[in-house]
Amino acid sequence: MVTRLSIISILDKVCEGCLFRKQPRTTFKSHMHMRTKEVLHVVYSNVCGPFEISSLGKNQYFITFNEYSYTEWLYLIKAKSEVFFYLQKIQYFGGKAK
Repeated sequence: MVTRLSIISILDKVCEGCLFRKQPRTTFKSHMHMRTKEVLHVVYSNVCGPFEISSLGKNQYFITFNEYSYTEWLYLIKAKSEVFFYLQKIQYFGGKAK
């Protein structure tokens, strides 16, 4: 048995903002290619950082790439400006980054 539970009263009026925020968002599937059957056709990436403590190589960020074949790459980088270089590197080696 629950004790000291306050009485919940139902409001007669609900604000529009509350109702709008509770609306479900539309899916991205109609806007993006979510499924592919080709390697490197769709590549997802994430950049994380900067971190307060740098790695031994003075890197403050890391970037990950994921694609269709469930291959994942992780690179330690010093600045966000290096992202494009690593994306080109993955594409150059045809998904077999070295």
